[in-house]
Amino acid sequence: MKPMLETIDVTSNASFKIETYRSADNCASAGWHIHPEYELVFVKNGSGVLHIDTSKTAYTDGALVFLAGDIPHADFGNKENHDNVEIVIQFKKEFLDEKLKVFPEFSQIKKLIEKSRYVLIFDNPVKHKLEKEFKKFKKLDNQGKLINLLSILHLLSQESGYQALRTTFPLDNFKREDILRLEQVFDYINNQYTQNISVEKIAFQLGLTPNSFCRFFKKMTQKKFIGFVNEFRIQKAVELFNVSNSSVNGVMFQSGFNDASYFTRQFKKYQGMTPSEYVKTRYSS
Repeated sequence: MKPMLETIDVTSNASFKIETYRSADNCASAGWHIHPEYELVFVKNGSGVLHIDTSKTAYTDGALVFLAGDIPHADFGNKENHDNVEIVIQFKKEFLDEKLKVFPEFSQIKKLIEKSRYVLIFDNPVKHKLEKEFKKFKKLDNQGKLINLLSILHLLSQESGYQALRTTFPLDNFKREDILRLEQVFDYINNQYTQNISVEKIAFQLGLTPNSFCRFFKKMTQKKFIGFVNEFRIQKAVELFNVSNSSVNGVMFQSGFNDASYFTRQFKKYQGMTPSEYVKTRYSS
């Protein structure tokens, strides 16, 4: 699966895309990515961390998230629970502008979709209440899926049990060209994190000087580039520790580090403990 600029590939008789992922599915991680589509994600159970824009939000009993397009984020689901199901619904802005706009009766749904610009994380009671509705999709034809999606959006528009992750929408002020550049950066990191990451190389690809690139990345993400890469690699290390009882040295190399002391310092910085402590805590039972 292409990790950057994820697009919706739908047939002529569909206006949105629905994918269901199970813990046993052998699908590639999209890593850190950005795309123009709105995204509604239902994660049945398990614990994890929602990496969205500059925020991290932990969940312990699944998650239900709704976010607008052009918001950087990492994968939401987890593979720790064997019965976990992640259902991802994506649709373009045209779904709102060209289809829902025709019907004034959808005014509350349109307001909900607009609110997704602030990233809505719904409370667990809301998620549990709508679980059956999300699971219906696999048995429905395209017409039924559309009706079911509108029903879910209607129910969500009536709910007040959610947290708005953001108070502003900073990418509103950025040009589409800058967002496309950011997609290229994420693509480069996702593909090269196990290798040497070169500021000079990615800057050259974007037509920028190294200093201009570093300023651009900080403006777009509020993070320094090297710090972001280290954090990304540590998250990959955590994923590797979680899927198998791998050695610390093995995970270190697989996640892009080649110095044990530096890897330990970075792991402790972002996880609050050393790699050895993490492995001991996770596999001590």
